[in-house]
Amino acid sequence: MAFSSLLIAAEAPFTYRVVLNADARVASLLEQYLEIFKLKDSPRNSSEQLSRSLEFLPKSVADLLATEGYFNTKTVSEMKVEQGKTVVYITVDLGKPVIIHDAKLNVTGEVLENLPRLDMLKSRFETRSDELIGEKFTQNEWDDLKKRTLASFMARDYPASVMSLSEAIIDPELKTAQLNISMDSGPAYVYGPVQIHGLSRYPEKLVRDLVDLQAGAPYRRNQLLNLQTELQNLPHFASALVDVSLPSSPPYIAPVQIDVQESPLNKVITNLGYSTNTGAQAGVDYRYLNLFDRGWIFNSKLEIKQKEQLFDIAVAIPKMPSGWEHNGYINYASSDIEGLQSDNYRIGVSRNWIERKQEHYISLQYLAEHRQISNGSSDRPHSLTLNYKSIIRDLDSLKDPRNGYLLHTEIGGASERVMSDVSFVRAYGNAIHYNKIGQEGILALRLELGQTFTRSAVGVPTEWLFRAGGMGSVRGYDYQSLGVDIDGAVAPGRVLATSSIEYQHLVYKDWRAAIFYDYGGAGADWGTLNPVRGTGIGARWLSPVGQIGADIAYGIDKSQLRFQFAMGLAF
Repeated sequence: MAFSSLLIAAEAPFTYRVVLNADARVASLLEQYLEIFKLKDSPRNSSEQLSRSLEFLPKSVADLLATEGYFNTKTVSEMKVEQGKTVVYITVDLGKPVIIHDAKLNVTGEVLENLPRLDMLKSRFETRSDELIGEKFTQNEWDDLKKRTLASFMARDYPASVMSLSEAIIDPELKTAQLNISMDSGPAYVYGPVQIHGLSRYPEKLVRDLVDLQAGAPYRRNQLLNLQTELQNLPHFASALVDVSLPSSPPYIAPVQIDVQESPLNKVITNLGYSTNTGAQAGVDYRYLNLFDRGWIFNSKLEIKQKEQLFDIAVAIPKMPSGWEHNGYINYASSDIEGLQSDNYRIGVSRNWIERKQEHYISLQYLAEHRQISNGSSDRPHSLTLNYKSIIRDLDSLKDPRNGYLLHTEIGGASERVMSDVSFVRAYGNAIHYNKIGQEGILALRLELGQTFTRSAVGVPTEWLFRAGGMGSVRGYDYQSLGVDIDGAVAPGRVLATSSIEYQHLVYKDWRAAIFYDYGGAGADWGTLNPVRGTGIGARWLSPVGQIGADIAYGIDKSQLRFQFAMGLAF
């Protein structure tokens, strides 16, 4: 037993505790990067390793804190044994930081002959460097100044620009820093021919239609990046890279190199899910990416939900040189919600213009509907409609917005003179504003308004009218349960107004708690609109596919409690 105890003691790992006495501005940095902190929990640690770490500790601290502008640090360490355990005491005196007192840019190369561009580059450098002068020197700020200066030169005309000198002259005695950068612009380049690599499944025209780079035009880095983004957004390509080849001798004509990695021709996607709005759901999508050997996209979709069903076939023509995409579709949709059963048959064409922050849609659609209310009455409205839709986004993040706004507007209608039962015009708007509050809070405000202008709702298809209620509308009430009451069934009305205020607060990692208040409804007209109130609490999880929300909502006007669930943004 004595031998076993000695063996166990011999095998026990060497451990120690570190007590750091340092300014709070640098304490976390030291704890993150110093070897002595990394070793203390290592199973292979030893007293010899600790001794070596302590020997080099002053230099390690000095090198690390120099990146934060402290070049006169003093480090004292002491190792003690307290109650049988090793404790290391470290005291760090920062001293005064080094202050940037000047920054200079020296330029050579052909840009000297392009005075407007030279003046612009110097002005940008001075604007950036003026923000640093008088501030503490840090390696991050110095690296950022170098990176941004080089990027400015390479962005237009001079992609072969090089930084021939970069030096930060530190005077530890005077505690000053002088920053010097020398740039050689090299020659001015123009675009050469476009060369495409990696195509085997899809026609070259698919790529050529997106290229708007004229041979002989001046080099612009942002044009290449925009083209690369547009190619990456096409479903035909798993990846895309757009760059230029830079000859080192005249003529300085840079061929454009486009390298793509193709996606498979066919793709099948299946899904299972649940929504408190429409119940359990299952679906399958099939996509073929080279219809008629022209790169056209064939899509078919089947969605089966408890309250709604959809079958859709569509053909999309990818973006053309004009910047517009074109689509044609035919579909069947059925729903049975709040006593209103509806069967819709649609055929239509649309023209879409999509950028990162803006989307615009123009559509022409013929719709024939058979709808029946639970009291037995039914009708068969039909319409040929022209509609315009716009979505504008200005968000700090599409996946997890904290600041910015979303604005969705629509206007469209039909004429009884052209394949429609009645004439009507429908206007709709939905806006969400996000505002970050402190470090952990988000305030979200939403306003939704809509009106269908017509003599009577009779003869207007359901999708051109309004109902409210459910997740994304007025919580605490069932999906589309707010509208015009007809013998217990909820029919759509001509007006809509809903609003929401929600506060979210971070509670743990990617989880937030939420509290909200909703107000609004839908009705036959503004005079008879009877808005209702809903309030509650919820949870928000920032999942890899987007935000998922679950709410316990109380419908104040009906004294009812509802659990409601949704994934993603409102639109």
